Amino acid sequence: MSDRGEFFEDIEVGAHAPAREHRLTRTDLVMYAGASQDYNPLHHDDTKAQAAGMPSVFGHGMFSAGLLATALTDYVGIGNLRRFQVRFTRQSWPGDVLSTEIVVRSKDETERLVELDCRLLSDSGAVVVEGSATAAPHRRP
Repeated sequence: MSDRGEFFEDIEVGAHAPAREHRLTRTDLVMYAGASQDYNPLHHDDTKAQAAGMPSVFGHGMFSAGLLATALTDYVGIGNLRRFQVRFTRQSWPGDVLSTEIVVRSKDETERLVELDCRLLSDSGAVVVEGSATAAPHRRP
């Protein structure tokens, strides 16, 4: 793998991209709220989160999607992602260790594209985000 991601020629159907892990912290929630301008109190105020029936504050869905997107671009290279589609399935909680799982579903030699299935899982095994992506990785020089 180069700094520009895995080369198209080296990607095999069924291969797994290297997993990325991140322990979600309350600081992540505050920093993401500031960066995204998403100040929903369910992400930073325990009292309001508990009043809404949650055990505590929880992670922003787009933060989780961003972790998955970063793992994808690490694998296929920045600027090579052509489509990225996700569905949020569960909340993530402060203290969760989130890990990526990316599998090559198919490879189109003619179009030079790879189709990927991707998920973000918590350390409890819950799927937090699931989705798919299409990428056009760089060819070997």
